[in-house]
Amino acid sequence: MTGFGSSEKGDFRVEIRSLNGRYLEMNLRLPCGLMEQEVQLRNIIKEKFARGRIDVFVNIKAGKRTVNLDARVAKELYARLDELRRELQIAEPPSMAELIVLKDLFLSEESGYDLASLKEAFDEALSKVEAMRQNEGRIIGEDISFRADILERLNGEMKELLPKTAQALREKFAAKIRAMMAEAGIDEVRVAQEAAVLAEKADIAEELTRITGHLEHMKRMINGKNDKMGRELDFLLQELNREANTVGSKTGEMEITGRDIQFKTEVERIRQQAQNLQ
Repeated sequence: MTGFGSSEKGDFRVEIRSLNGRYLEMNLRLPCGLMEQEVQLRNIIKEKFARGRIDVFVNIKAGKRTVNLDARVAKELYARLDELRRELQIAEPPSMAELIVLKDLFLSEESGYDLASLKEAFDEALSKVEAMRQNEGRIIGEDISFRADILERLNGEMKELLPKTAQALREKFAAKIRAMMAEAGIDEVRVAQEAAVLAEKADIAEELTRITGHLEHMKRMINGKNDKMGRELDFLLQELNREANTVGSKTGEMEITGRDIQFKTEVERIRQQAQNLQ
């Protein structure tokens, strides 16, 4: 889910952005003097969110940084680089650009900042992101609930059509068997028995019953206000799609096939929405 939050406290300005994603991905950009705070901030994010890309930007107000240069270490590094250059017979002497790659060895930053202000700004920005995500989640949940009602209606219509289609299947299979076995003088009772067996293999009552159970579970999830149901919903939708595919492969009756296609279309629409939930 998407969201944005910002806050300024003390010497810090914190901006946090959230984008859709199937997994939790965090990208924190902190000033080098605050890198030791990264693990703590990541853990706070993990407590609140299970999915999505979270980008965090922490900035320090101008004039608040103190950078220390260890000139002795810098000179020693330069000398060693120059010595290596001569050994390798490289004409050009080391440049400042090459030296700056090793800046962590001779540059350090002193903050002296009030880290409580950083935590306060971070928490406030994160709360704003969470509020936006919750609002979006509510809207998505309403849409999913609406489409779940459509799935229930389609499933119910397919159940109502079962007696009619079962009889039609038996008649169709019987006609095919009679046509194939007309010259063999096969017993009419045997024809009826074979037709009944084939019709039973094409019966979709079991699949429709499982679909009913899955839809009841989905409704409980949505009504239960679970704020981290995205992955569970993903799995449930896979099962619904699998059952719908079985229905489509077993029945050849157009009335049921048409509803089955609509069913799978709605499942796909819910799946796309569910990817935005955590």
